[in-house]
Amino acid sequence: MSTQAVSQNEIIRKNIAAISEMQRKDVATRKPQERISDSITRFSGSTAFVYLHVIWFGLWILLNIKLIQLPYVSEFDPFPFGLLTMIVSLEAIFLSTFVLISQNRMSSLSEKRAELDLQVNMLAEQKAAKTLELLEHVAQQLDSVYERFNYKTDPEIAALKVSPEPHEVLQVMEEAVKEEAKDAAREIKEEVKKDITGEIREAVRDVTGEVETVREDVREADEEIKRVASDVREVKEEIKMRAPERV
Repeated sequence: MSTQAVSQNEIIRKNIAAISEMQRKDVATRKPQERISDSITRFSGSTAFVYLHVIWFGLWILLNIKLIQLPYVSEFDPFPFGLLTMIVSLEAIFLSTFVLISQNRMSSLSEKRAELDLQVNMLAEQKAAKTLELLEHVAQQLDSVYERFNYKTDPEIAALKVSPEPHEVLQVMEEAVKEEAKDAAREIKEEVKKDITGEIREAVRDVTGEVETVREDVREADEEIKRVASDVREVKEEIKMRAPERV
């Protein structure tokens, strides 16, 4: 085992060199069509691509609306520029295809990196679990040697020193997501129920107020009818009293 001190900068340089080597191998293993699609995608996402199209479209339009007169060149594609439309449509189709090819390659590379991260994380978790197990063993040995060490077994450490299986972690994550979704759905139902209940109460209150208004109108109409009936009876009585006098 070497006793030479290793600085943190050397470790960082070593990691950078490993990543650069991985990227170099990835570039070296690319197919010619992938390199072409990457080059076209990089160029289409640059400002030079925009400037080129501005100049191209400007000259094309100026030549075909007679602002620039060139013999045997002007008016080769009159308004509404059908040839230009066809060329631009074909260009858009091929550019989108090249972009999709580059995206698929980047997606594959991202999947490989994600898998590498997963493997490293799993290895780090296993190392951490083994470290906890060794530390607990050391603490137990010290407790057996020194009476005043007073070591007590921690149930949380006992659980953490066991490295879980990936499918168990995924199962726990899925259960947690489902519980959160159920809680969110329950809260939404409660809010909707409260809103509906409040609207129903407001509607019942409005209807009750309208019913009371109608009842009040009915009472007033009833009183008016009674007054009219009383007036009619008085008129009848007066007519009966005056009838004999006329006879």
